[in-house]
Amino acid sequence: MRLKNRKMNSATECIKLGKAIKACIENGNRILEDAKYLFDFESYASAYVLAKLAREEFAKSFILKLVEEKSLNWTEEVRRSLNHHVSKQLMGIIFEHLNPNTNEFLKMLEERTLFKMPKKVSDAMNIYIHEVLMRWKSQNWVWVEDPEYDKEAKSVYKGKEDKLKQDAIYIKISKDGQVINSPAELKKENAASEIDKAERCFHLLKDESKDLKYMKVFKIFKLLK
Repeated sequence: MRLKNRKMNSATECIKLGKAIKACIENGNRILEDAKYLFDFESYASAYVLAKLAREEFAKSFILKLVEEKSLNWTEEVRRSLNHHVSKQLMGIIFEHLNPNTNEFLKMLEERTLFKMPKKVSDAMNIYIHEVLMRWKSQNWVWVEDPEYDKEAKSVYKGKEDKLKQDAIYIKISKDGQVINSPAELKKENAASEIDKAERCFHLLKDESKDLKYMKVFKIFKLLK
């Protein structure tokens, strides 16, 4: 049965949604803890993959939070996006904006861009709404002029993050039968970086930070939906 395009209004629905958000955060943290455990045992490729999966689980909770805050309507397309890797990876771009690492934070302070929204973030939001949700809803529309999306946001939409995840799991074989990629080659610093990103996602959601950047993201989603 197809879900109606509607908002979560009743107290019972909101409670259920709140429980789902909490469950996703807790499960994401469970996956993240497993990633850190594997990292300590120098299983860097597996730690890297689990950290990416943790980020996707955190992204699922963020999408649900957008619904809870009425920035998105609870539709079949939104529900489908909870299991869509690319949709959740696009949310990862937004997470990096909302809770950057220390170096990025200091750089933004120095350049006075702390509350400025980068194009890759706004484009990640536009891609999620228009290229994912709206195209799932109907293919019978085209842009008057094709948008020029940010390179990073577009690459995530085209599957770059998912490819990196696959490369950290499987051996890749060339046409002539040669090994051209092995998870064993994944570097320690790549795994450490992915774990750091996942930890920052977790703290952002756990602490329920609602600064100006956070509220701006919710307002823009509400305008785009």
